[in-house]
Amino acid sequence: MVSSDTRSVGELEQRVEAFDAATPAELEADDRARLTDALVALGDAYGDRGEFDAEAEMIARLDRLRGAGDGGDVDVHLANALANATSVRGRDDVYETAIDPDRIEEYRERIEELYGRRPEPAIAAPLARATAETVHANGKGGRRDRIGPLVKRLEAVYDAHSEPDIAAPLLRAYAHAELYLGDDGAEGGDADDAALGRDDSDPGTAPAEHDAGGDRVERAEELFRVHPDGEVAAGLAGVLAARTNADAERTDVATIEERIGRIEALADRYPAQEEAIVRWLPVATANAARASFEAADVSRVEHWASETVDRHERLSTPSSATWAAVATFFSARASFFDGDVEAGEAKLERLEALEERYDNPVFAHWLGRAMFDAARSYVETDRPEPAREMVDDLSEFAVGHEDREEIEAGLEALRSHAPHLFDDSGDSVDGTGDSVDETGDSVDETTGRLDASGAATETPPREARADAAGPAGTDSAEPAAPEGLDAPEAAGLTGRGGEDATGDDADSDLPGCGNCGEDGCGNCGSGNDLKSPASGPVLAAAGAAVVLVGLSVAYTLYRAQRVLRDAIGPS
Repeated sequence: MVSSDTRSVGELEQRVEAFDAATPAELEADDRARLTDALVALGDAYGDRGEFDAEAEMIARLDRLRGAGDGGDVDVHLANALANATSVRGRDDVYETAIDPDRIEEYRERIEELYGRRPEPAIAAPLARATAETVHANGKGGRRDRIGPLVKRLEAVYDAHSEPDIAAPLLRAYAHAELYLGDDGAEGGDADDAALGRDDSDPGTAPAEHDAGGDRVERAEELFRVHPDGEVAAGLAGVLAARTNADAERTDVATIEERIGRIEALADRYPAQEEAIVRWLPVATANAARASFEAADVSRVEHWASETVDRHERLSTPSSATWAAVATFFSARASFFDGDVEAGEAKLERLEALEERYDNPVFAHWLGRAMFDAARSYVETDRPEPAREMVDDLSEFAVGHEDREEIEAGLEALRSHAPHLFDDSGDSVDGTGDSVDETGDSVDETTGRLDASGAATETPPREARADAAGPAGTDSAEPAAPEGLDAPEAAGLTGRGGEDATGDDADSDLPGCGNCGEDGCGNCGSGNDLKSPASGPVLAAAGAAVVLVGLSVAYTLYRAQRVLRDAIGPS
């Protein structure tokens, strides 16, 4: 929930200070009401700026004010202040690089205690809001095993109070569950996100029961029919966008495009909630670009990548940025694979700009992968000098990078399997393209998958370790992040274009967002702890051999599919 209070922090501080001389017991009813209102607003303002200690102090003062009287309306105001303190997506900029799910969970539990004493709709609404935000926080923080129980708790609150202001948070919780768990309800691992979904190969991913309401999309549609409200529509948009993670895994471009159209129609129908609705679109459009790449439909890749970038430029949030990175990566890869090196280089520059702008490892993840694609393309197009320069850039890029050992192992494998490319004679190299492909995707495997939420998880994000969630690759988009999405926020894609085209982020709130793999997700920030790499020689030999075969076949099939599409296109 976005605060509508227009008073400045200074004005609110003055109002609060005016009551400093009096104890809570000495205040008249009107003064208590004015102080309560100011404390709630000031606490929220502090939290929006990332001043969490100051926010906690305002909440503590509210609690003391409540304890000095008979509770009454102060209980409701305290519950709302606590719910404000759990906000994740509303504080996307604050949680760009780190999030503390424990702090958010603690605030939610305090509202739960208030609700236990007063199980009324006025307390149930902030409890529902805080529970949905806690789902998002745990997704970005890599604690997906906690999402399912929180969703069930929120469903129980809705069963007790079937009102729109409970239904809307429930749908937002469904949306983040969809981003971080995928369409089968599996739990575990971490995001923002981006296989734009979950990676079942992750040893940290354990099976889980489906939500009590069954399929989340069907349940969301049902709740929207019961409550055709603008905020409920925004929640439905989130569920539809998050489900495109699973659609992309099936390369179901048509279904993704249908969902995009539905989200746009909801935005037209509810103009007052347009911003809350369209902020989910980068998750869906990035997935459309990803699925189009896997279908070898270059024109669609370009269209949906452009749409994602346009949406990000309008929204300009960390979550939308992670999903823009996801889409730009697949667009760049399509250009390099199609032999359009200049176009690929332009998109590589866009990824460089995003990596410089945002302090989130997911951007470095996608940039590094695109650089390997560029090196492979230079070899295939007989450009040894740019290829050597790109390898040098990658060597420099690896310095200080958390995946340095994996990147350097990939570079060593590349040098070993394309020796003529790196000798001093400058001779051009033929037939080494597959070697470059191999090493590029060797690094893909070690650096993670696509998780935009983090956004979009929200992807795309490793925010969680610090919170970076976001959507895609290595998250937190939300939409995570993604948020990613998660991932967006918030919040790793597991691709099939180069056998790992889908990656984050995963990653965007964006983006945890369903694209996470064994080594975590850059969209939602899940699984930042990397396994110990094998020795250089072993990794170079084994990884190069295995990936060489897989990527050679994948690339050949990709080009064959393009030729076939061109041949049958006119008919």
